[in-house]
Amino acid sequence: MTSHTSIEELLRWRLECALAEAPPAPRAARLLALARPWWETVPERFRDLLAQVEALQPAIGHAMTDAHRSGTSHPVPVVIARGSNDDDFATVAHVLFIQVRNGMVRLRFQLQGGADSGATAYDATFVSSLAGHAPFEATAIRSVDHEYRVESEISPALEPSWSRLRVTDPMPFRLILRPPVDGSMSPSPHG
Repeated sequence: MTSHTSIEELLRWRLECALAEAPPAPRAARLLALARPWWETVPERFRDLLAQVEALQPAIGHAMTDAHRSGTSHPVPVVIARGSNDDDFATVAHVLFIQVRNGMVRLRFQLQGGADSGATAYDATFVSSLAGHAPFEATAIRSVDHEYRVESEISPALEPSWSRLRVTDPMPFRLILRPPVDGSMSPSPHG
Protein backbone atom coordinates (compact mmCIF):
# COMPACT_ATOMS: atom_id res chain seq x y z
CA MET A 1 0.00 0.00 0.00
CA THR A 2 1.49 3.32 -1.02
CA SER A 3 0.55 6.62 0.45
CA HIS A 4 0.60 9.64 -1.78
CA THR A 5 2.27 12.61 -0.16
CA SER A 6 1.98 15.89 -1.91
CA ILE A 7 5.03 18.08 -2.53
CA GLU A 8 3.52 20.69 -0.25
CA GLU A 9 3.26 18.21 2.65
CA LEU A 10 6.80 17.02 2.01
CA LEU A 11 8.14 20.57 2.06
CA ARG A 12 6.25 21.40 5.26
CA TRP A 13 7.66 18.27 6.90
CA ARG A 14 11.21 19.21 5.78
CA LEU A 15 10.76 22.75 7.12
CA GLU A 16 9.64 21.40 10.51
CA CYS A 17 12.68 19.11 10.63
CA ALA A 18 15.03 21.97 9.75
CA LEU A 19 13.51 24.23 12.40
CA ALA A 20 13.86 21.50 15.02
CA GLU A 21 17.57 21.02 14.16
CA ALA A 22 18.47 24.71 13.87
CA PRO A 23 20.44 26.34 16.68
CA PRO A 24 18.73 29.15 18.54
CA ALA A 25 19.03 32.59 17.01
CA PRO A 26 21.86 34.66 18.50
CA ARG A 27 20.98 37.39 20.92
CA ALA A 28 21.00 40.99 19.71
CA ALA A 29 24.12 41.81 21.72
CA ARG A 30 26.00 38.98 19.98
CA LEU A 31 24.87 40.20 16.55
CA LEU A 32 26.05 43.72 17.38
CA ALA A 33 29.42 42.38 18.54
CA LEU A 34 29.82 40.42 15.31
CA ALA A 35 29.10 43.54 13.25
CA ARG A 36 31.91 45.53 14.89
CA PRO A 37 35.17 45.71 12.90
CA TRP A 38 38.10 43.73 14.29
CA TRP A 39 40.11 46.84 15.19
CA GLU A 40 37.38 47.76 17.68
CA THR A 41 37.11 44.29 19.19
CA VAL A 42 40.88 43.83 19.72
CA PRO A 43 42.25 47.38 19.90
CA GLU A 44 45.57 46.32 21.49
CA ARG A 45 46.37 44.00 18.58
CA PHE A 46 45.36 46.70 16.10
CA ARG A 47 47.67 49.21 17.81
CA ASP A 48 50.55 46.70 17.60
CA LEU A 49 49.97 46.03 13.90
CA LEU A 50 49.51 49.74 13.19
CA ALA A 51 52.83 50.54 14.89
CA GLN A 52 54.54 47.84 12.80
CA VAL A 53 53.14 49.10 9.50
CA GLU A 54 53.91 52.74 10.38
CA ALA A 55 57.51 51.78 11.19
CA LEU A 56 57.90 50.48 7.63
CA GLN A 57 57.39 53.90 6.04
CA PRO A 58 60.93 55.25 6.70
CA ALA A 59 62.45 51.88 5.82
CA ILE A 60 61.01 51.96 2.30
CA GLY A 61 61.54 55.68 1.70
CA HIS A 62 64.40 55.12 -0.75
CA ALA A 63 62.29 52.69 -2.79
CA MET A 64 59.55 55.30 -3.02
CA THR A 65 61.89 57.87 -4.58
CA ASP A 66 63.22 55.24 -7.01
CA ALA A 67 59.64 54.37 -7.99
CA HIS A 68 58.88 58.02 -8.68
CA ARG A 69 61.88 58.31 -11.01
CA SER A 70 61.20 55.05 -12.86
CA GLY A 71 57.43 55.59 -13.31
CA THR A 72 56.49 52.37 -11.50
CA SER A 73 54.19 51.98 -8.53
CA HIS A 74 55.20 53.25 -5.13
CA PRO A 75 55.62 50.47 -2.58
CA VAL A 76 52.84 50.24 -0.02
CA PRO A 77 53.85 49.15 3.51
CA VAL A 78 52.21 45.85 4.50
CA VAL A 79 52.13 43.78 7.66
CA ILE A 80 50.83 40.24 7.38
CA ALA A 81 49.38 39.26 10.76
CA ARG A 82 50.04 35.60 11.48
CA GLY A 83 48.94 35.24 15.09
CA SER A 84 51.27 36.83 17.63
CA ASN A 85 53.54 39.84 17.11
CA ASP A 86 56.51 37.50 16.75
CA ASP A 87 54.92 35.78 13.76
CA ASP A 88 53.92 38.95 11.89
CA PHE A 89 55.66 39.55 8.58
CA ALA A 90 56.53 42.99 7.23
CA THR A 91 56.79 43.56 3.49
CA VAL A 92 55.60 45.87 0.75
CA ALA A 93 52.95 45.59 -1.93
CA HIS A 94 53.19 46.94 -5.44
CA VAL A 95 49.92 48.31 -6.77
CA LEU A 96 49.30 47.01 -10.28
CA PHE A 97 45.86 48.54 -10.83
CA ILE A 98 43.58 50.92 -8.96
CA GLN A 99 40.22 52.32 -9.97
CA VAL A 100 37.67 54.10 -7.82
CA ARG A 101 34.33 54.76 -9.45
CA ASN A 102 30.66 54.72 -8.47
CA GLY A 103 31.37 53.98 -4.81
CA MET A 104 33.60 50.98 -5.59
CA VAL A 105 37.35 50.49 -5.35
CA ARG A 106 39.03 47.93 -7.59
CA LEU A 107 42.62 47.19 -6.75
CA ARG A 108 45.23 44.63 -7.75
CA PHE A 109 48.52 44.31 -5.91
CA GLN A 110 51.44 41.94 -5.63
CA LEU A 111 53.41 41.27 -2.48
CA GLN A 112 57.15 41.71 -2.77
CA GLY A 113 59.52 38.77 -2.90
CA GLY A 114 58.81 35.78 -0.71
CA ALA A 115 56.05 37.47 1.24
CA ASP A 116 53.34 35.55 -0.60
CA SER A 117 52.48 32.62 1.64
CA GLY A 118 50.15 31.17 -0.95
CA ALA A 119 47.09 32.26 1.02
CA THR A 120 44.00 32.24 -1.19
CA ALA A 121 42.58 35.30 0.57
CA TYR A 122 43.29 37.88 3.23
CA ASP A 123 41.12 40.29 5.17
CA ALA A 124 42.80 43.52 4.07
CA THR A 125 42.53 46.48 6.41
CA PHE A 126 43.29 49.74 4.63
CA VAL A 127 44.88 52.13 7.11
CA SER A 128 45.09 55.78 6.18
CA SER A 129 48.64 57.04 5.77
CA LEU A 130 47.67 60.38 7.30
CA ALA A 131 44.96 59.86 9.89
CA GLY A 132 46.16 56.58 11.45
CA HIS A 133 42.73 55.00 11.54
CA ALA A 134 41.23 52.12 9.60
CA PRO A 135 38.98 53.55 6.91
CA PHE A 136 37.73 50.18 5.73
CA GLU A 137 38.31 46.47 5.39
CA ALA A 138 37.83 44.30 2.33
CA THR A 139 38.72 40.82 1.17
CA ALA A 140 41.83 40.46 -0.98
CA ILE A 141 41.48 37.35 -3.13
CA ARG A 142 44.47 35.69 -4.75
CA SER A 143 44.37 35.49 -8.53
CA VAL A 144 46.90 34.71 -11.25
CA ASP A 145 50.64 35.31 -10.90
CA HIS A 146 50.46 35.71 -7.11
CA GLU A 147 48.40 38.86 -7.45
CA TYR A 148 45.66 39.80 -5.02
CA ARG A 149 42.54 41.66 -6.08
CA VAL A 150 40.13 43.74 -4.05
CA GLU A 151 36.68 44.85 -5.12
CA SER A 152 34.78 46.62 -2.40
CA GLU A 153 32.54 49.53 -1.58
CA ILE A 154 34.45 52.61 -0.49
CA SER A 155 33.42 55.29 1.95
CA PRO A 156 31.88 58.35 0.29
CA ALA A 157 34.38 60.44 2.27
CA LEU A 158 37.32 58.67 0.61
CA GLU A 159 35.97 58.44 -2.92
CA PRO A 160 36.77 62.00 -4.12
CA SER A 161 40.47 61.82 -3.26
CA TRP A 162 40.93 58.14 -4.17
CA SER A 163 39.19 58.48 -7.55
CA ARG A 164 42.12 60.60 -8.79
CA LEU A 165 44.73 57.96 -7.87
CA ARG A 166 46.93 56.40 -10.54
CA VAL A 167 49.22 53.40 -10.12
CA THR A 168 52.28 55.66 -10.20
CA ASP A 169 51.00 57.89 -7.36
CA PRO A 170 51.95 57.38 -3.73
CA MET A 171 49.05 55.47 -2.17
CA PRO A 172 47.19 57.10 0.74
CA PHE A 173 47.04 53.83 2.67
CA ARG A 174 48.99 51.04 4.27
CA LEU A 175 47.75 47.46 4.49
CA ILE A 176 47.29 45.03 7.36
CA LEU A 177 46.59 41.57 5.93
CA ARG A 178 45.02 38.90 8.13
CA PRO A 179 43.78 35.41 7.35
CA PRO A 180 39.99 35.45 6.92
CA VAL A 181 38.36 34.92 10.29
CA ASP A 182 35.28 33.05 9.12
CA GLY A 183 36.55 31.83 5.78
CA SER A 184 34.04 34.00 3.94
CA MET A 185 35.04 35.59 0.70
CA SER A 186 32.63 38.50 0.80
CA PRO A 187 34.01 41.96 1.42
CA SER A 188 32.86 43.86 4.47
CA PRO A 189 33.23 47.59 3.97
CA HIS A 190 33.59 49.85 6.97
CA GLY A 191 33.90 53.51 6.31
